[in-house]
Amino acid sequence: MRNKNKLKVLCALCVFFFAGGVQKAKGAKNNNYPIPAEQMYMRDPFVTVDRQNHCYYIITSRWDNGRGGLFAYKSEDLQNWREEGFVYKAAPDYLGTNDFWAPDTYEYNGNYYVFLTVSNAEKGILRGTTILKSTTGTVMGPYEPVLPAHRLNMTPESMQCLDASLFVDDNGTPWMVFAVEWCGPNVQDKVGEVWAQQLNRELTGTVGEPYKLFKASDAEWPLHLDGGGMITDAPFIWKDDKSGNLIMLWSSFSPEYSIGQAVSENGNVLGPWKHEAETVFSANGGHQMVFRDLQGNLKMSFHSPNSPANGKRETLTIRDIQIKDGKIVPLDNCRQHLTGSYTNPLKTTDGKLLRVADPYVYSHNGMYYLTGTTGGDGFDYYTSTDMVTWEYKGALYRKSDKHDAQATAFWAPEVKRYNGRYYLTYSCTMPGREHRMLSSMAVSNNPAGPFEDIRVPWYDFGYPAIDSHLFVDDDGTPYLYYSKNYSIDGKVAVGEIYGVRMKRDLSGPVGEPVLISSASQEWEKVRWDVNRCNEGPAVVKHNGKYYMTYSANDTGFEYYGVGVAYADHPLGPWKKSKHNPLMTTDRKKGVSSPGHNSLVVAPDGQLYIVYHRHADPDCQKPNWDRVVCIDRLYFDRIGQLKTDGPSVKQQEIDW
Repeated sequence: MRNKNKLKVLCALCVFFFAGGVQKAKGAKNNNYPIPAEQMYMRDPFVTVDRQNHCYYIITSRWDNGRGGLFAYKSEDLQNWREEGFVYKAAPDYLGTNDFWAPDTYEYNGNYYVFLTVSNAEKGILRGTTILKSTTGTVMGPYEPVLPAHRLNMTPESMQCLDASLFVDDNGTPWMVFAVEWCGPNVQDKVGEVWAQQLNRELTGTVGEPYKLFKASDAEWPLHLDGGGMITDAPFIWKDDKSGNLIMLWSSFSPEYSIGQAVSENGNVLGPWKHEAETVFSANGGHQMVFRDLQGNLKMSFHSPNSPANGKRETLTIRDIQIKDGKIVPLDNCRQHLTGSYTNPLKTTDGKLLRVADPYVYSHNGMYYLTGTTGGDGFDYYTSTDMVTWEYKGALYRKSDKHDAQATAFWAPEVKRYNGRYYLTYSCTMPGREHRMLSSMAVSNNPAGPFEDIRVPWYDFGYPAIDSHLFVDDDGTPYLYYSKNYSIDGKVAVGEIYGVRMKRDLSGPVGEPVLISSASQEWEKVRWDVNRCNEGPAVVKHNGKYYMTYSANDTGFEYYGVGVAYADHPLGPWKKSKHNPLMTTDRKKGVSSPGHNSLVVAPDGQLYIVYHRHADPDCQKPNWDRVVCIDRLYFDRIGQLKTDGPSVKQQEIDW
């Protein structure tokens, strides 16, 4: 990866992984191998194990007199290395005049091959991967191209590609797995892709057509670079013999350069590939490969940091890895396993109650983010690694010049990851539109913001609309849910939940909104003469069925609560649970008006509801002082969504 754009890392707890990342030489300096691993300054290191001669090689790119070449290093222990010299120098008339990136060296059918990324800008030959073959059958070469002189790359000539690797399946069929660049002519929305191409048995040509395996936005962890695209780098497949899974490691930004994994559970190179939400490594390092050392230990090599910073250069990094349940165990799990408890309401790191209304929690790569109605002209946020104790981080979003100066009442933010970016939706007054409350949208490449307005308002159906909730179905179709607000004779406040399908670019609706829910059940009619509200929708899908939690009654008074509705399609028809409310005021517990919730998966993989309730447990009058609570949700044997909350006693957790 040669893009030098970088994003600031959010999880400082992972920094310590750099220390000890390579095995350091012990005792006296080894004169035969004078370069310690921590001084192997290079990008894209690929370790080749020579079992016959009981040693290791790394072949990296190096320029010589304006011509690209390949330079070899050798080690007997992975701790100490020495220079072996050039194993390839491009001929003066060689088509590959640019790049010479990321050489991968493989032993295949008794010979050694290098997969190398090259291009020719002068002749308009796009970046791609070529293959070189050893003329002596040894790793030290020398090497020569397998393709004829008039053709440069093995990857498709019409596609801008890089970082191809070799994988040989159980049938002995060789596959070239490669990345299609975000900035190439064949991608959409600047989102990189990973493809596979079958090769012939001699590695001199291709068989059939290339096949797209996935795009970067199919995974949860990658982010767009500021001002750039979403990267796919260094796809590399390792087979886990125990499970039969194929594990693909690849690199992108999250927000710093990171290593993620996808799994093909059927052992087929063509997938389908299932992406893990958590990265294997996220602390500014990547372009990785996996190998077994001479003792049979499983290891991964990569470079870190990704580009020079704080006096550090890109350096060979080798780490021991483990495979469990057919997946590589993450190296940089910022969350330590907890067996403990929490008690509602939640607190901040300085021991204060977490006072946020309309709380919304989302996660990225092991970190949880919480925002909500925090007052003023925008929204603040908190972070947590355990969802129990939260650290205040400051501003997530502030009102922009796209708003009228008189815009107020910034309410109920939600943050949704969609197509590799984070979209913040929120409600506020629109003075130029009869002071209606409408929803707007802001965007960021980073879950921690800052968010910048892109649609103010996002939509306008001709009436006040608040509490926007964006839900994306399994097929990628986005749906919007919101609460239509109006009054009857200026005396009765009404809230009705509507849903509508949205365009794929989120620019607007497709068709007309559909009424989803209005106040109808007895528990929703506590103050029927002044309030008939359904609001705060949140949707989740489970076993093919759609579940919506929503709030009813007046949030400022007692008896605000949460209900549940079910549907077989995102736009319904929706049917309210006969077991409603899911939770509401319980004076025996000292709980007043739990409501306006979000739904999030906790570190243990279980679904939790995050909601506010009154700080005053006996609230019987308008009160806007609210605190944040969480409780576990579960599905019973017939698929009903339930909870044992709202809880006030100590709750055990195991994550």
